[in-house]
Order: sequence, then structure tokens, then C-alpha cells
Amino acid sequence: MPARNAERTIEEALRTTLRAMPSDAELIVLDDASSDRTLELASSTGDSRVRVESSPTQLGVALAAERLLETASGEYIARMDSDDVCLRGRFRAELAAVERGTDLVFSTFQVIGAGPRRPVPPIGFGREAARLALLIDCPYPHSTSLGRASALRAAGGYRAGAIAEDFDLWLRAAANGATMVRLARPTVLIRKSATQVTAALGWRESLAYDPVLERSYQGLTDAVWGTRETPWFRELAFTRDGPLSPTGRAALKPFIERFLDSIAGLPPVQRLYLRRRARQELGWRSL
Repeated sequence: MPARNAERTIEEALRTTLRAMPSDAELIVLDDASSDRTLELASSTGDSRVRVESSPTQLGVALAAERLLETASGEYIARMDSDDVCLRGRFRAELAAVERGTDLVFSTFQVIGAGPRRPVPPIGFGREAARLALLIDCPYPHSTSLGRASALRAAGGYRAGAIAEDFDLWLRAAANGATMVRLARPTVLIRKSATQVTAALGWRESLAYDPVLERSYQGLTDAVWGTRETPWFRELAFTRDGPLSPTGRAALKPFIERFLDSIAGLPPVQRLYLRRRARQELGWRSL
């Protein structure tokens, strides 16, 4: 759990995570040069499973996550954010899925906090659907993840240069052959606020112009389709502003055709859900 200036939310994040954790697990908290009471609160749980680290200078989310990945000694690693709420049964369900032979397990979630919200449908993904879903957007918030440490490290861990360090890692892990699934049941409440980096105006669109993320995305298209030519990447823009312009439709047509072919063999619920997500994300009204 990386944390910076999280005094308003970290106690609930810690309490709910510890409640759901196995007795033999360890919760490593990295205070990222907070200027409030985050370090004090993280150090006062009274639970022997909590280990608190502190950085005197601000690392940022990606470097803090990589520091934690380097520090962790367990076979399995789960992520929890300091402003989210862990639901009962999260780790039991995710560990069961990993122990059935999957490298990385995610889940659905629900959103709390300010602003308009839409419930996330409780639809799980099998291995192929979980991989293909990454070609549309990132449906796997950090706080829903649990996986094999070896798979995360084999993919190269977190990189500071990526705008979306979690999406970058999931793309590289999938391209590297890591198997993934998404559980249908929600295991966490994701807190949204107007002060988060991801809520900043233009942040979502900026993903499409991140060369680090684009290379990772191309690595996955190479693994799935055998091509790194992705002229549609920037047209995707990871936005819902469609419908597309004629130029945008022409650029995206090869992607749409490949994507629809790829999901054709999925179970009906997963196939229909990914078609709908593609329609929302790409502004492609004829899907």
C-alpha cells in the first residue's frame, strides 16, 4: 500500500485490508514523504502483520509501487490503495483463482466518493477475454489485483515513465504470456475524488500520446495479432467523446475488424460485454 497525504482515508483502508487478509500475510505500507499524519496513522495499527516504510523524498506512484514490489518477499503480491476500501472475502477469492493456475487475478469493483457513478456490471473474464479487454481500456484498478510476484517481475515491474503505471504493467505482463482472469464479484470499493490525478482535465486523453504506454500496447497487439503497426492507438484516445470522424473511422477500421474477430469465440456474456465496452470507448456506433 503506497500512501501520500492519506490521513483522511488510510485508517479505513488499513482496517478493511487487515480484516480480509490471511493471518500469514504481510501488509507493507510505504509512506511517500507525506506532510500530514499518514505515517503516524500507518504506524499505529497495533497489528504485527503491518510493516511501515518511509521515503524522505517523494517518489511518485510508480516508483513507490516498484519499491514495494522489490521489498515484498511473498510468493503472491496484492495491491491496495490508501484511499480505497477492501471488502470481506477479497483475498480468499483471489487466492483461490491464482492457485487454480492463473498468474494475475483482478475483480470487478464499485465506486464510492463524489461525482456521478455508474455501477460496474459483475461480469467476469476468462483468460482470453481478460487479455483482449486490455486492447480497449484498463478495466483492472490496482486495488483489485493479486498475482504471482514472479509474473510481475518477469514483465519488468513498474516503470516511472508511464502515465498509467498499472495499465503499462498489465499490458507488458499479458504480452509476456502471463495468464489473467477477472472475478465477477466486487472485492473493493474504489474511491473517486476531484483531486485525484486521474480526474484532471485531459489526463485520460494524454494516455494516447504516451510513448511508453504505446510501446507496451504494441507489444500486446504483437502477441495477439502479430503486428506492432497500431495507427489506431492515438485515435482510440481512451475517451468516450465519439462518434468518430470519417478519418477516425478509417484509422480504426483494421482494429475493429481484428477485435471483433478475436472476441467471436468468447462465451456470449463476455463477448457482448466487450462489444458494448468497445462501442463506449471507441465511439464506434456500428459495432
